[in-house]
Amino acid sequence: MITPAKSSSHSSHIDVAIAIVFDAAHERVLICLRKLDTVLAGYWEFPGGKCDPGEPPVACAVREIREEVGIVILPTHMLTPIEHEYPYARVRLHPFVCEHVGGTVQHLAVADAKWLPPDHVLNYRFPEANLRLMQLVGAGFAALIAEAAPLV
Repeated sequence: MITPAKSSSHSSHIDVAIAIVFDAAHERVLICLRKLDTVLAGYWEFPGGKCDPGEPPVACAVREIREEVGIVILPTHMLTPIEHEYPYARVRLHPFVCEHVGGTVQHLAVADAKWLPPDHVLNYRFPEANLRLMQLVGAGFAALIAEAAPLV
């Protein structure tokens, strides 16, 4: 499922953890709207963010979700990393399938957040690097898990 990076003019990449957060029944997924003062402003995304130096991506996903929307998640599966080059940076996305285990969504570092049926994500504008993730999520929880490796 890896998406090859386009030819790169950037010497290094930015590691970004992504949490694909499902509710307990696996019927809804969380998406967030990026704030207007951020890169890719106005795009929807699966929440997450840049990994700190030396921070494992799975720990980053948990931290970023707590900081962005104030909920507690449990990462259960890992998808293959996706590399993508934007004009301003080369990114390596580390997507994790997660379960919402506590808290109520707040808009701490996002413009908006919604719980949607998985197939509805295809109706929203996401960053280009998220296309494959959108397709997998849109196919439903079972299809997404079939592409993922369980976290031990």
